[in-house]
Amino acid sequence: MPKTRDKTHLRDGLKFAIVFTTTYIVIGIIGISIANIFVATHKEWVFLLITTAIMFYISLRFIYRDREQIRTLVDQQLELTIYKSIFDQMHEGLVITNNKEEIITINPSFTEMTGYKENEVIGKTPSILSSGLHSREFYTNLKKELKKNGRWHGEIINQRKNGQIFPEQLSISEIRNMNGVVTNYIGVFTDISSQRKAEGKIEFLTHYDSYTRLPKFSLFMKHLSNFLNDQVANKKKFSLFIVDTAKLKTLNAMYGHKVGDELLQILAIRIQTRYKGLFIGRINSKEFAIINPNLYEAEAVQKEAENLLQEIEQPFYFDGDEYFLSATIGIGIYPDHGMTADELYKNATLAKTAAKEVGYQFQLFGDELLAKVRRKVLLEKHLIKAIEMNELQLYYQPQINIKTRNLIGLEALIRWNHSTLGMISPSEFIPLAEETGLILDIGEWVLETVCLQIQKWRLAGIKIPKIAVNLSPIQLMNANLLKMTKHIIDKTNIDPTLIGLEITENISLFQKESAIHIITSLKKQGFKILIDDFGKGHSNLSYIQQLPIDSIKIDRSFISDIPQNKNNIALTKAMIAMAHELQLTVVAEGVETKEQLEFLDNHNCDYAQGFYLSRALPSEEIVKLLLTVNDEYQLAL
Repeated sequence: MPKTRDKTHLRDGLKFAIVFTTTYIVIGIIGISIANIFVATHKEWVFLLITTAIMFYISLRFIYRDREQIRTLVDQQLELTIYKSIFDQMHEGLVITNNKEEIITINPSFTEMTGYKENEVIGKTPSILSSGLHSREFYTNLKKELKKNGRWHGEIINQRKNGQIFPEQLSISEIRNMNGVVTNYIGVFTDISSQRKAEGKIEFLTHYDSYTRLPKFSLFMKHLSNFLNDQVANKKKFSLFIVDTAKLKTLNAMYGHKVGDELLQILAIRIQTRYKGLFIGRINSKEFAIINPNLYEAEAVQKEAENLLQEIEQPFYFDGDEYFLSATIGIGIYPDHGMTADELYKNATLAKTAAKEVGYQFQLFGDELLAKVRRKVLLEKHLIKAIEMNELQLYYQPQINIKTRNLIGLEALIRWNHSTLGMISPSEFIPLAEETGLILDIGEWVLETVCLQIQKWRLAGIKIPKIAVNLSPIQLMNANLLKMTKHIIDKTNIDPTLIGLEITENISLFQKESAIHIITSLKKQGFKILIDDFGKGHSNLSYIQQLPIDSIKIDRSFISDIPQNKNNIALTKAMIAMAHELQLTVVAEGVETKEQLEFLDNHNCDYAQGFYLSRALPSEEIVKLLLTVNDEYQLAL
């Protein structure tokens, strides 16, 4: 190619020289002729003048122009040097071919990406990079688009010199001359292997848990849906287990998330080992899901749940220490408990939730469970309007002085008389109220209703006994509690010493400075403070010395087995003695027999309440009771 270019330049130079010389001779002859005709003397000087003018014109016309052309060429050479530098330093690989697709030059990045040096590819076509993974049709379409649009851009998989496959982003463009004829093709490409690896990592993190490497919720549900569709076609059953691990939050709080994450990884390995070949997912921070096509009979499913729980409860070892986890399992069976993936998952989750609520470790979804769930949803919906609909009522259970049998107080107990469902037990709706936060409104209504009742009895001239009101732990931790109690006392203008606030024994609550402050402030407002369900918390009793307590109520579970249970007898005697040593009065609840009352009398328990003495009564009957007893409030048994 360079030799052909030199021959062309020589030919053009000779042509220019011949024309120039001929022109000079012709002009010279003309000049001499003119001088001979018109000038008789000093012909030489006239000739010199004429030729000088001619040479000036020639130098101006040709020599100056050539210098300008040389300057232009120098500038172009500089530009070419810059372009070559860019060409050599490009991060993208670059290849230029002639119109026959033969490679005529490449840049260093081409060699770096493909492993081919310049002398190995010059004269060859880019097909030397072909991976063989693309069809002939792919390349045919590529050339068609290139011919039609003058360029092609897309992703292609090529092969390095060492045989390694790699993806690249490639752009091919035509180069045409002034006549519109294609003279060259230029290809620019980028190795996108790292990008694809990064995208693959992002794709993995999007769909898989980084700790357990199990599918996340979205991918699990997609697989569950596909698996369910296959089972529909084959008319087969399968079970879905939702495993909710417990104690992780506590372990994280005590030892840090590193321990919790490690235990989850170990647990994931246990589950995968047990269910090798089955599809398992980690659907949230502490829940796993298992699709088991081999189990779908109720008895076999429940047996497997028991075995899985035993395996989960085996000790975990990490950094030389021993840890324990537990779990709750909800189970759904296709198609009995759901015809779609979403429905089956929802019902298995409901079974898990129900198991936790009733204290079971596992639960199979069923009609009875569904009825409970529906009832819970219904109660939650209606509980919001219970106060507004005037469906909540207060009953009062008498408390007596065991020695004198005198009525010394009442405990206010809430009841829900639903307009269509009838009387609903507090054990059913109070936990629901605490779970939903409605206990705050209900608790405020109870205290205000008791205060208004005291006010009403006082106006009626009825001697008022002390009334105990239960205070939920959720109420106790509410920032507005003190403001609310003061507002009600001021509004109703009653003596707060007539009201005792019963607080359920809760050692974790009593260890909080905020709780201690609130209880102390309630005492300063004038309320009596009672610890309810005493002994049931199995706690450190040092909090008794920190809190301004007036009385303790022994939990009914200790009273119910007296006199048969010797352990309960010993514990009850110890609690009475301890309370008296601390100058506290003692109330025993759940007294249902004469023997229980006599036992409490013999061991100096102060007060008692229970069915043996009186059931809880509505306010109208309490008024009758108060009007029938004498001034000492002696209760006839």
